[in-house]
Amino acid sequence: MAAYHLAICEDDPDERAHLEALCSSLLSARQIDHTLTPFASAEALAEALEGDTGRFDLLLLDIQMAGMSGMELARTLYAQHVPVRFLFITGCADYALEGHSVHPVHYLLKPVELEALDQALYRDWQAHHQARAMIFRMGGKTVSLPAGDISYMESLNRMVIVHLPGEEHAFPITLADAERMALPALFARCHNSFLVNLDQVKSVGRTEVLLRDGSKLPVGRRFYRSFQSALVRRINRY
Repeated sequence: MAAYHLAICEDDPDERAHLEALCSSLLSARQIDHTLTPFASAEALAEALEGDTGRFDLLLLDIQMAGMSGMELARTLYAQHVPVRFLFITGCADYALEGHSVHPVHYLLKPVELEALDQALYRDWQAHHQARAMIFRMGGKTVSLPAGDISYMESLNRMVIVHLPGEEHAFPITLADAERMALPALFARCHNSFLVNLDQVKSVGRTEVLLRDGSKLPVGRRFYRSFQSALVRRINRY
Protein backbone atom coordinates (compact mmCIF):
# COMPACT_ATOMS: atom_id res chain seq x y z
CA MET A 1 0.00 0.00 0.00
CA ALA A 2 1.31 3.45 -0.91
CA ALA A 3 2.55 5.74 1.84
CA TYR A 4 0.34 8.60 3.01
CA HIS A 5 2.09 11.89 2.17
CA LEU A 6 1.26 15.02 4.16
CA ALA A 7 2.53 18.60 4.10
CA ILE A 8 2.23 20.81 7.19
CA CYS A 9 2.18 24.51 6.40
CA GLU A 10 2.38 26.74 9.48
CA ASP A 11 4.41 29.93 9.91
CA ASP A 12 4.77 29.63 13.70
CA PRO A 13 7.77 27.29 14.27
CA ASP A 14 6.52 25.99 17.62
CA GLU A 15 3.03 25.31 16.27
CA ARG A 16 4.54 23.65 13.19
CA ALA A 17 6.78 21.34 15.22
CA HIS A 18 3.91 20.49 17.60
CA LEU A 19 1.53 19.65 14.75
CA GLU A 20 4.20 17.54 13.02
CA ALA A 21 4.80 15.59 16.23
CA LEU A 22 1.07 15.02 16.77
CA CYS A 23 0.52 13.77 13.21
CA SER A 24 3.53 11.46 13.38
CA SER A 25 2.41 10.01 16.71
CA LEU A 26 -1.20 9.44 15.59
CA LEU A 27 -0.35 7.88 12.24
CA SER A 28 2.35 5.68 13.75
CA ALA A 29 -0.08 4.49 16.43
CA ARG A 30 -2.44 3.36 13.65
CA GLN A 31 0.50 1.73 11.81
CA ILE A 32 -0.02 3.92 8.76
CA ASP A 33 3.07 4.32 6.58
CA HIS A 34 3.50 8.06 6.05
CA THR A 35 5.75 11.00 5.31
CA LEU A 36 5.48 14.48 6.83
CA THR A 37 7.03 17.55 5.22
CA PRO A 38 6.91 20.88 7.11
CA PHE A 39 6.73 24.28 5.38
CA ALA A 40 7.11 27.70 7.00
CA SER A 41 5.06 29.53 4.38
CA ALA A 42 2.41 28.98 1.72
CA GLU A 43 4.84 30.38 -0.86
CA ALA A 44 7.39 27.65 -0.03
CA LEU A 45 4.73 24.94 -0.32
CA ALA A 46 3.45 26.38 -3.61
CA GLU A 47 7.00 26.32 -4.99
CA ALA A 48 7.45 22.69 -3.89
CA LEU A 49 4.28 21.73 -5.72
CA GLU A 50 5.34 23.28 -9.02
CA GLY A 51 5.95 20.47 -11.48
CA ASP A 52 5.11 17.86 -8.82
CA THR A 53 1.42 18.32 -8.07
CA GLY A 54 0.99 14.71 -6.98
CA ARG A 55 3.65 14.96 -4.29
CA PHE A 56 1.22 15.23 -1.37
CA ASP A 57 -2.12 13.63 -0.54
CA LEU A 58 -3.17 16.09 2.18
CA LEU A 59 -2.13 19.64 3.03
CA LEU A 60 -2.57 20.82 6.62
CA LEU A 61 -2.85 24.57 6.14
CA ASP A 62 -2.81 27.37 8.67
CA ILE A 63 -5.47 29.70 7.30
CA GLN A 64 -3.84 32.92 8.57
CA MET A 65 -0.17 33.37 7.67
CA ALA A 66 2.10 36.24 6.72
CA GLY A 67 2.25 36.69 2.97
CA MET A 68 0.09 34.19 1.11
CA SER A 69 -2.49 32.67 3.44
CA GLY A 70 -3.40 29.01 3.56
CA MET A 71 -6.83 29.90 2.22
CA GLU A 72 -5.35 31.69 -0.79
CA LEU A 73 -3.09 28.74 -1.55
CA ALA A 74 -6.00 26.29 -1.33
CA ARG A 75 -8.11 28.38 -3.69
CA THR A 76 -5.28 28.64 -6.20
CA LEU A 77 -4.60 24.88 -6.16
CA TYR A 78 -8.31 24.08 -6.32
CA ALA A 79 -8.80 26.36 -9.33
CA GLN A 80 -5.88 24.63 -11.04
CA HIS A 81 -7.42 21.20 -10.32
CA VAL A 82 -4.35 20.06 -8.42
CA PRO A 83 -5.14 16.57 -7.01
CA VAL A 84 -4.63 17.34 -3.34
CA ARG A 85 -6.90 17.67 -0.33
CA PHE A 86 -6.96 20.36 2.37
CA LEU A 87 -7.30 20.28 6.14
CA PHE A 88 -7.52 23.81 7.54
CA ILE A 89 -6.04 24.78 10.91
CA THR A 90 -7.34 28.08 12.25
CA GLY A 91 -7.55 30.13 15.39
CA CYS A 92 -10.87 31.65 14.31
CA ALA A 93 -14.06 29.73 13.56
CA ASP A 94 -15.27 32.57 11.30
CA TYR A 95 -13.08 31.26 8.48
CA ALA A 96 -14.99 27.97 8.20
CA LEU A 97 -17.62 29.31 5.80
CA GLU A 98 -15.05 31.16 3.74
CA GLY A 99 -13.20 27.98 2.78
CA HIS A 100 -16.24 25.89 1.87
CA SER A 101 -15.70 26.44 -1.87
CA VAL A 102 -12.52 24.32 -1.89
CA HIS A 103 -14.24 21.39 -0.09
CA PRO A 104 -11.76 20.85 2.75
CA VAL A 105 -11.50 17.55 4.58
CA HIS A 106 -12.06 19.36 7.89
CA TYR A 107 -11.49 22.53 9.91
CA LEU A 108 -9.62 22.23 13.19
CA LEU A 109 -9.48 25.06 15.70
CA LYS A 110 -6.32 25.92 17.60
CA PRO A 111 -5.25 24.52 19.97
CA VAL A 112 -5.77 21.35 17.95
CA GLU A 113 -7.57 18.60 19.85
CA LEU A 114 -5.81 15.25 19.59
CA GLU A 115 -8.96 13.20 19.01
CA ALA A 116 -10.29 15.57 16.34
CA LEU A 117 -6.99 15.48 14.45
CA ASP A 118 -6.84 11.69 14.74
CA GLN A 119 -10.32 11.29 13.30
CA ALA A 120 -9.71 13.77 10.47
CA LEU A 121 -6.49 12.05 9.38
CA TYR A 122 -7.88 8.54 9.75
CA ARG A 123 -11.05 9.28 7.79
CA ASP A 124 -9.07 10.86 4.97
CA TRP A 125 -6.61 7.94 4.88
CA GLN A 126 -9.46 5.42 4.89
CA ALA A 127 -11.24 7.18 2.05
CA HIS A 128 -8.20 7.28 -0.22
CA HIS A 129 -5.57 4.78 0.90
CA GLN A 130 -7.03 1.81 2.70
CA ALA A 131 -7.31 -1.50 0.85
CA ARG A 132 -10.21 -1.50 -1.58
CA ALA A 133 -11.41 -5.06 -0.99
CA MET A 134 -13.85 -6.55 1.51
CA ILE A 135 -13.00 -10.02 2.75
CA PHE A 136 -15.90 -12.34 3.60
CA ARG A 137 -15.70 -15.87 4.98
CA MET A 138 -18.14 -18.75 4.65
CA GLY A 139 -16.96 -21.89 6.40
CA GLY A 140 -13.44 -22.54 5.17
CA LYS A 141 -13.89 -20.38 2.07
CA THR A 142 -12.63 -16.81 1.76
CA VAL A 143 -14.26 -14.44 -0.73
CA SER A 144 -12.65 -11.11 -1.69
CA LEU A 145 -14.98 -8.55 -3.29
CA PRO A 146 -13.96 -5.11 -4.63
CA ALA A 147 -15.47 -2.59 -2.21
CA GLY A 148 -16.07 -0.04 -4.96
CA ASP A 149 -18.11 -2.52 -7.01
CA ILE A 150 -20.54 -3.30 -4.20
CA SER A 151 -23.79 -1.38 -4.73
CA TYR A 152 -25.29 -2.18 -1.35
CA MET A 153 -25.55 -4.84 1.34
CA GLU A 154 -28.86 -6.12 2.62
CA SER A 155 -29.84 -7.96 5.79
CA LEU A 156 -32.21 -10.80 4.86
CA ASN A 157 -33.15 -14.02 6.69
CA ARG A 158 -30.16 -13.88 9.06
CA MET A 159 -27.80 -13.43 6.13
CA VAL A 160 -26.17 -10.45 4.46
CA ILE A 161 -26.72 -10.26 0.72
CA VAL A 162 -23.93 -8.37 -1.05
CA HIS A 163 -25.19 -6.83 -4.28
CA LEU A 164 -22.77 -6.20 -7.15
CA PRO A 165 -23.53 -5.54 -10.86
CA GLY A 166 -25.03 -8.75 -12.21
CA GLU A 167 -24.30 -10.87 -9.14
CA GLU A 168 -25.15 -11.42 -5.49
CA HIS A 169 -23.33 -13.17 -2.65
CA ALA A 170 -24.86 -14.33 0.64
CA PHE A 171 -22.86 -14.60 3.86
CA PRO A 172 -23.91 -15.81 7.33
CA ILE A 173 -23.09 -12.57 9.16
CA THR A 174 -25.10 -9.65 10.49
CA LEU A 175 -25.32 -6.26 8.82
CA ALA A 176 -23.55 -4.82 11.87
CA ASP A 177 -20.65 -7.19 11.15
CA ALA A 178 -20.55 -6.03 7.51
CA GLU A 179 -20.64 -2.40 8.63
CA ARG A 180 -17.64 -2.92 10.90
CA MET A 181 -15.73 -4.48 7.98
CA ALA A 182 -16.63 -1.73 5.51
CA LEU A 183 -14.86 1.59 4.97
CA PRO A 184 -16.84 4.15 6.98
CA ALA A 185 -16.04 6.83 4.40
CA LEU A 186 -17.50 4.68 1.60
CA PHE A 187 -20.51 2.92 3.16
CA ALA A 188 -23.37 4.22 5.27
CA ARG A 189 -26.70 2.91 6.55
CA CYS A 190 -29.82 4.33 4.97
CA HIS A 191 -32.07 1.85 6.77
CA ASN A 192 -31.84 -0.76 9.49
CA SER A 193 -31.59 -3.43 6.76
CA PHE A 194 -29.46 -1.67 4.13
CA LEU A 195 -25.82 -0.53 3.97
CA VAL A 196 -25.13 1.58 0.86
CA ASN A 197 -22.03 2.37 -1.19
CA LEU A 198 -22.13 6.19 -1.21
CA ASP A 199 -20.36 6.36 -4.58
CA GLN A 200 -23.31 4.46 -6.08
CA VAL A 201 -25.95 6.96 -4.92
CA LYS A 202 -27.67 8.91 -7.69
CA SER A 203 -30.17 10.76 -5.52
CA VAL A 204 -31.66 10.61 -2.06
CA GLY A 205 -35.00 11.75 -0.68
CA ARG A 206 -36.76 11.54 2.64
CA THR A 207 -38.02 8.01 2.07
CA GLU A 208 -35.95 6.55 -0.78
CA VAL A 209 -32.42 6.25 -2.16
CA LEU A 210 -31.94 5.82 -5.91
CA LEU A 211 -28.72 4.07 -6.93
CA ARG A 212 -26.91 4.40 -10.25
CA ASP A 213 -27.90 0.87 -11.23
CA GLY A 214 -31.58 1.76 -10.81
CA SER A 215 -32.04 0.09 -7.43
CA LYS A 216 -34.39 1.87 -5.04
CA LEU A 217 -33.85 1.41 -1.32
CA PRO A 218 -35.88 2.69 1.62
CA VAL A 219 -34.58 5.41 3.93
CA GLY A 220 -35.35 4.85 7.60
CA ARG A 221 -36.44 7.91 9.54
CA ARG A 222 -33.69 7.57 12.16
CA PHE A 223 -31.00 7.14 9.49
CA TYR A 224 -31.95 10.06 7.23
CA ARG A 225 -29.76 12.78 8.76
CA SER A 226 -26.68 10.61 9.32
CA PHE A 227 -26.95 9.21 5.79
CA GLN A 228 -27.24 12.70 4.30
CA SER A 229 -24.20 13.85 6.29
CA ALA A 230 -22.15 10.83 5.21
CA LEU A 231 -23.09 11.45 1.56
CA VAL A 232 -22.10 15.13 1.75
CA ARG A 233 -18.72 14.22 3.30
CA ARG A 234 -18.15 11.68 0.53
CA ILE A 235 -19.05 14.15 -2.23
CA ASN A 236 -16.79 16.84 -0.74
CA ARG A 237 -13.76 14.58 -0.32
CA TYR A 238 -11.93 16.01 -3.39
